[in-house]
Amino acid sequence: MIKKSMCLLCVLMLLTGLLCACVTTSEPIAESHTTEPSATEAAMQPSAESEPPIEVSTEVNQPPEPDFVEHVSIQSALPSPGDATVTLTGDEIVDLTGIPLSGRKEIILNGHTLTLTGAYGVSADAVLDIKPGDGADGGTLDMTGLTFDFGFLDGELPPEKALVEIRPGVTVAEPEYPEGVSIREFPDVLTVIQCD
Repeated sequence: MIKKSMCLLCVLMLLTGLLCACVTTSEPIAESHTTEPSATEAAMQPSAESEPPIEVSTEVNQPPEPDFVEHVSIQSALPSPGDATVTLTGDEIVDLTGIPLSGRKEIILNGHTLTLTGAYGVSADAVLDIKPGDGADGGTLDMTGLTFDFGFLDGELPPEKALVEIRPGVTVAEPEYPEGVSIREFPDVLTVIQCD
């Protein structure tokens, strides 16, 4: 009953808004029979000295790429607020337990091995974005000792929320997935460990 009342109220508000818009944009009949064209009509009519038409772009504005802050070590990149990027210079073992992850963390393996252990503290905006690197022989992401901790989450996550995105060229040793976490593969594009 409440939903029907709300829908009816929304329809009435919409019709009222349309009626007000029509009334305020229409011209009185007495003014429409004048001999001089209105400013709108004059602008629409070509003049003897007409300028070339203005080109209108039909491109859709894409959202801006995240502003990544470059870090020299993975230990400084992971706990930093916002989006961060780091390129590994050697093999790394990182215990994620207690690290407050937020934003997109771009980790370029550069042919090295990254071993993630401990508890990944799931948050609403954190994503680990693992890339092989340019010209590198890929790299390895070892997550066999990783668990997922939902204990600090203060709300519900959107469906299919990405936790880890892995680009082609990275060898992956998968963790055991708890209930509510799974892997989804898009061959030659992306592998995603996500919330269900």
